Amino acid sequence: MSFLFKRFWNIRVITCRAKSTVFTSKSQDDVDFVKEYSELPGPKALPLFGNSWRFMAIIGDYKVAEIDKLSLRLWKNYGDIVKIEKILGRPDMVFLYNADEIEKVFRNEELMPHRPSMPSLNYYKHVLRKDFFGELAGVIAVHGQKWYEFRTKVQQPMLQPRTAKFYIGTIEDTAISFVNRIKKIKDKNQEVPDDFLNEIHKWSLESIARVALDQKLGCLEDEHTVDSDTQNLIDAINIFFANVPELELKIPFWKLFSTPTWRKYIKALDTITNVTSKHINQSLEQLLSQKSFRSNNQSSLLQRVLNLDPSNPKLAQILSLDMFIVGIDTVKYIKMYHLRIYVPLEQ
Repeated sequence: MSFLFKRFWNIRVITCRAKSTVFTSKSQDDVDFVKEYSELPGPKALPLFGNSWRFMAIIGDYKVAEIDKLSLRLWKNYGDIVKIEKILGRPDMVFLYNADEIEKVFRNEELMPHRPSMPSLNYYKHVLRKDFFGELAGVIAVHGQKWYEFRTKVQQPMLQPRTAKFYIGTIEDTAISFVNRIKKIKDKNQEVPDDFLNEIHKWSLESIARVALDQKLGCLEDEHTVDSDTQNLIDAINIFFANVPELELKIPFWKLFSTPTWRKYIKALDTITNVTSKHINQSLEQLLSQKSFRSNNQSSLLQRVLNLDPSNPKLAQILSLDMFIVGIDTVKYIKMYHLRIYVPLEQ
């Protein structure tokens, strides 16, 4: 669910004003078909409650815990472009379900696209943990000048295709360890345990740590040798993503008072920040103690970013933290997707 939520959250196109038009392509053919924003199809808002009631328990029929089913329903009912307007405490949302149109939106983005941030995560970074993040909020739940400055600093080591080639051996080693782990945990019927998804989490975490920090966490070793922090981190990330739609799509009572969901969410974020920071700081201390850095084809992403600005290790620290936050959960769903489309392997 959370992977789909993040994908659809990222393709919310534009926070449009009442008289604006929907315009995602500059070709004359498309211009001829431009319509008013008010003409976008979507569920009808009620007076006072808008569309917020649809996400409420008991009376609402939009379940945020089943965002994949909701998206399929929206697409079937309204087509490739769907608008959900008048949600209390949130801007309107526009969903695209056509890959060609999604491509047009991304290709027509300006230098600093405005992406309505996740208020809950934004509040955590800029208010509750401003002591940790300071002015470097990373690339998640941020837009505008701060996002652009951070993105500009880290895009060279992160986005160059040739950079990925440096980690083929590392990823392959981790994949082999994962395969060996699967062989160990299979039962007599050659079936994996019911909690196999947690094993995929461990593989994701181990892979990210190897690439980002050049650090082996031992996630794929026997259970009794795995650090308790490893499972705590995985659990915290699951709790974080499970509560994002609850806080972002339902009425934001957390802005008025501390709700149980809000407290679980903050506790999970604190765990993610503290556990990952421990490993990141260990790698940073090791790197900073070296007289010279290793060559680029042998270095971690942490070192690559540190090479850009050795006087500002916080930049590398925040980027690594963002990778852990979004990487573990995302990788597991990509893995499950590929298993599903390759039916012989799945069987």
